Amino acid sequence: MKHLVLSVPEKLEAENLAVICVSEIERNSEYGQLSFLSENVNLSALTARGYIYSIYKQKNNTDVYETIYGTDFKRLYKPICVRINLSEENLYFAVAPDGHWVNIHLVLVLGTLSLLLICAFTILTLLFLKLRQSNIRLAQLATLDQLTGLYTKQTAIFSLEKELDYAKRNDSQVAVCFIDMNNFKQINDNYGHTIGDAALSKVAKRLMESVRPEDIIARFGGDEFIIIFRGKKTGTDYSSTVERIRAVLNVPARLSAHVLADISASVGLAVFPNNGNCVEDLIAYADKAMYAEKERMKKAR
Repeated sequence: MKHLVLSVPEKLEAENLAVICVSEIERNSEYGQLSFLSENVNLSALTARGYIYSIYKQKNNTDVYETIYGTDFKRLYKPICVRINLSEENLYFAVAPDGHWVNIHLVLVLGTLSLLLICAFTILTLLFLKLRQSNIRLAQLATLDQLTGLYTKQTAIFSLEKELDYAKRNDSQVAVCFIDMNNFKQINDNYGHTIGDAALSKVAKRLMESVRPEDIIARFGGDEFIIIFRGKKTGTDYSSTVERIRAVLNVPARLSAHVLADISASVGLAVFPNNGNCVEDLIAYADKAMYAEKERMKKAR
């Protein structure tokens, strides 16, 4: 073993304490025996700081060591060893932690890296959540009308295609209800767009309250709405449902503190397979039926 005094920063304290202890041993060498150590050398400073020590003798520059005083030299982990110039014998004073050396630089580096990794993970998590929220928002913008909260026209068409495919495979029935407000232009012209938007929102709310949760309601454009009645058996009669929709919309709506307006609408119905076999045919039939009702209402006035 080479007896080197290591100069790495984390071992400076142990090295300094070892040198001090060796100096005290050599200064008190007139006692002649090592029994004076406990009374004349401040070894408690070592143990108080968590170190263990050993005074040992190396036999003729070999790897054979004999512990003279203190902890068995073999128990010391990577000790700092200082030669004791006390006699002709190869005496050394060894100091080591009561455990293992801690590389402060390594601890600081690893600690810093850990903090950086935690910060990076936190930032990436926040970015992921932000991106997820943005994607959800984009999906909502693509599928939901921002004013009414109903589905968009594109979503309604896509859903109707899926419902028709299902109905064709399972011999079931799908119905499309096309709705157009009767007095929306007058509301906009007389009260402004804010009241007009309130009228659209009121119609949407009443429609949602009038149908089953599984049915699909969409704002088709402007003051037009569409309802897709899903999963009905062949031969289902929709006349009572259509009448209920007319009835709830025929009730005047309070659109502001000073505006009570007529939000009634004309309704047209198309049923697969009786009135069409594809999306375009069903919507066209329902639209035509809605305009026919609107004309009948005008003539009846």
